[in-house]
Amino acid sequence: MNAFAKRALFSYGSVSQTKADTADSHELVKLLFQGLTDRVAAARNALEREDRMERANCVTRAQKILFGLRQTLDFEQGGELARNLDSLYDYCTRRLTEGHAREDDAVFQEVHELMVQIRDAWNVMPVKGPSLVQ
Repeated sequence: MNAFAKRALFSYGSVSQTKADTADSHELVKLLFQGLTDRVAAARNALEREDRMERANCVTRAQKILFGLRQTLDFEQGGELARNLDSLYDYCTRRLTEGHAREDDAVFQEVHELMVQIRDAWNVMPVKGPSLVQ
């Protein structure tokens, strides 16, 4: 597991260390997506409760996970798909900043829905074959 992925997983926080240490690349990305969608959902809840500190914390953690996901992409083997995911992760990072600054739940909802789609696709993707992650 590379250092960026470890930092992103640390941002998830609720994953046990043993599980993180023994996870293969595919499982690690599954954990990162779960952590990401959990953090965006928590940011939405904090927005609803008007808890700015918690919302800021959740947005920051979600962005760190997105940074980690970007660093795990294998552009050689993943080709166009890896480049598209990189652009999507960058877009979501910027949108989270915008949603936080504008206190706009619609932006958080957009990011959450996008990442749930990717998470769910990743969860059913076969482990064998070309890898998108390093």
